[in-house]
Amino acid sequence: MEFRGYRRADGRVGIRNHVAVVSTVFCSSTVCRKIAEAVGAVAVTHETGCGEIAPDKEHTEHVLKGVVNHPNVGAVLVVGLGCEQIDAEALSSAAKGKPARFIRIQKIGGPTAAIEAGIRTAKEMGEEIAGIKRQPASLDELVVATQCGSSDTGSGLASNPAVGAMADLLVQEGGTVLMGETAGLYGAAGVLVKRAVSPEVGRRILEITDAVERHYSRIHRSLKEANPTPGNIAGGLTTLVEKSLGGVRKGGTTPIQGVLKPAEQVNGKGLWIMDTSMGLGACATSDMLAGGAQIMAYTTGRGNPLGSPIAPVVKITSTKETVERLGEIVDFDAGPVLMGKESLEECGHRLLEEISKIADGKLTQAEKLGHAVFAIGRIVMA
Repeated sequence: MEFRGYRRADGRVGIRNHVAVVSTVFCSSTVCRKIAEAVGAVAVTHETGCGEIAPDKEHTEHVLKGVVNHPNVGAVLVVGLGCEQIDAEALSSAAKGKPARFIRIQKIGGPTAAIEAGIRTAKEMGEEIAGIKRQPASLDELVVATQCGSSDTGSGLASNPAVGAMADLLVQEGGTVLMGETAGLYGAAGVLVKRAVSPEVGRRILEITDAVERHYSRIHRSLKEANPTPGNIAGGLTTLVEKSLGGVRKGGTTPIQGVLKPAEQVNGKGLWIMDTSMGLGACATSDMLAGGAQIMAYTTGRGNPLGSPIAPVVKITSTKETVERLGEIVDFDAGPVLMGKESLEECGHRLLEEISKIADGKLTQAEKLGHAVFAIGRIVMA
């Protein structure tokens, strides 16, 4: 099974060829969005970039460097305010092997001047990369991130296992799979440790999940107060452990090769866990994509329209009501597994075929609808 992608200077393959307009700080977000909307580029905005201290400041830098160097990004325009911690010129210079420029709102004369200059620059870069053609690529060059949101009982029984079956097939082909959402791994850490390739990897799994527990203990609270969510409970989930045991099935059955830091570049094959940052689900999405995943397999029981500006987010559900009521956000129906009409292996093959088509250029529903959310989380202190 193959797809056609954009081969980059660093050897990686992109499955989109975006001009990304990236804000250094939330203060430049509106300017970024207006530039992107005018030229058909993607806007990568967030609520960080200033007033942070380590390790949060370092994490923001890592995520944004991952964005400007992402294989799905063909060209980069960085938009800064001019007085923030994240420097626009430095971030632009971090982009390697692609057109990259920067604008500072304060220096250029204000938002209107920045928008006008940004539109001109983004148009030029779009024309510059328009001639890049897709080339044949194989599945061993694909990095698929996995995530779940608005989960229900069908997520753990069918959707997540279907993603796991796809993950096993991709790993067999030499590809790479990422599993994150550290707080969601908490209730299943013991299961994951048994799949680690070494005692050291097993120890790291326990370290990152224990760190989450200690974080809440320090403020005399519990993660269980917010997880499972009201929507999870309405969907039939009862405890964090139950949710976690269903959630980790997205990773399939292959050995866990290692534990990555938030937004760390993945350089190996097989299944990896990323210790994603604390915050909304979109923060984990951003971490894994910044780490190099070109596409995300996202299961949703009750329906979640979340998308990303830099990568396709494939929505997978097995809940019949969600397919019928929220069909416009669903890319893949795993319901036949839940109804006993299809085996997990068959569903996994079908999902891998769909992911290959999307890697080849087929748009996801989130892309069609323009749903694109980007967020940068905070680092949990051990």
